Amino acid sequence: MDRVTMEDIAEKAGVSINTVSRALNDKPDINDQTKKEILGIADELNYQPNRFAQGLRSSKTSTLGVIVADIQNPFFSGLLKGIEKSAKEQGYSIIVQDTDENYENEISAVRTMLAEQIDGLLITPVQNESGTIEELQRSPLPFVLLGRYFEGLDTHYVVTDDVGGAYKATEHLINKGHRDITIINGPPHISSSRERLIGYRKAMDANGLPVKDSMILEDAVTLRDGYELAKARFNSAEKPTAIFCYSDFVALGVLQAAREIGLAVPGDLAVVGYDDSFFAKALEVPLTTVRIPKNQLGEKALETSLELINQEDKIDPKQVKLETELVIRAST
Repeated sequence: MDRVTMEDIAEKAGVSINTVSRALNDKPDINDQTKKEILGIADELNYQPNRFAQGLRSSKTSTLGVIVADIQNPFFSGLLKGIEKSAKEQGYSIIVQDTDENYENEISAVRTMLAEQIDGLLITPVQNESGTIEELQRSPLPFVLLGRYFEGLDTHYVVTDDVGGAYKATEHLINKGHRDITIINGPPHISSSRERLIGYRKAMDANGLPVKDSMILEDAVTLRDGYELAKARFNSAEKPTAIFCYSDFVALGVLQAAREIGLAVPGDLAVVGYDDSFFAKALEVPLTTVRIPKNQLGEKALETSLELINQEDKIDPKQVKLETELVIRAST
């Protein structure tokens, strides 16, 4: 089906293209009744404005890019839904790229976004390297880091207090009487992983509990990672009574491994996740987890991005850290 144009609307309304343009763009110098008729015809014909052509005229396309690290992870899919909803409310559409936690994919995604007619970019960096973010810094494209940040780079970012979130989770397990608490954490090059490990260590130290190297397992991102690392820990001489997980997704793998060897949760093993994904409260044993305010995270990143887009002068980096909340359920 051919795209409906302003010429089509003008022909049906019996007016000039300029008159149609004034009506569609809410410009003055047009009769109210004529404007109403034109808008009615545009609606009837399902007219969609050509954002690319508008962008060439105004240097803006009302389109934002979003790059996430793993769209399969319920945290990122939930975050995306919040961003898309907020973007629509602000009159923006979004283009999404998924890196699958792969730096080569991130290079490709960033360069695709730089070639697109977008007004700004929200990106959760893979963080194996910082080259892509440095490339963005050299470009004129406004961008905001989402959920992760680089300590050595002066960029705009919106993240959560992962030190505080991990501290709350670990302290909760300690208050439940656990002493041998394993952390199954994410890759150490990711800022949220590093900060969650700091929070875990702080809580253990504040309560006079030793942390052995065997209690810290890393590089868990997927359900499978959680499953494999938990199985290895269960087969060790010193079995944990509690596990704090990098994410709810990882916690699912831990729960699967526990179930296979007959460990009861929470009777034999307490499990805490992170993110408060949509499925956490729907599990057979509802999951205690650290809630990340996904909607607020997306809204704040979007708000910062729009501020950068509409600001003519360069502004100092906006670096926002949002609070988390421990949600206690049956798994502890």
